Amino acid sequence: MDHLETTPLWTLVANIKENIKYGEGKLQTRIGTKQFSPGTKVYIIDWFAGMTEDITVIGLARDTKRLITIVIRAEWVEHLRVKLCYNPKVCSKIKTYFDKEEAGMQRYTEQFINEMFIGIPQWNKPESI
Repeated sequence: MDHLETTPLWTLVANIKENIKYGEGKLQTRIGTKQFSPGTKVYIIDWFAGMTEDITVIGLARDTKRLITIVIRAEWVEHLRVKLCYNPKVCSKIKTYFDKEEAGMQRYTEQFINEMFIGIPQWNKPESI
């Protein structure tokens, strides 16, 4: 890892919700997720637009306190905002994730981040009772 890398990246940042409904009929409630404590700041780096309601995030794991990259439900996050990420470890993880693709970091643009920012809240609309 290049410790001198200081180029910030645009990211979509959110927090893990306090109470997450799950199970059949979403009748049970969990505090945070299995992987993240409630309120944990996560960087949303990818999504499956138009296909599912899942997002790829980077954040500090609840148990190990290490940065992990996992896919979670979009409805588990709140307080979405677009910010520049200056954390070199997070930026390195983003680059590692996109280097696995043919297009690489070319797909990870400010426009891509803004598209997620506009699209993901539509998935988070409260369910009608």
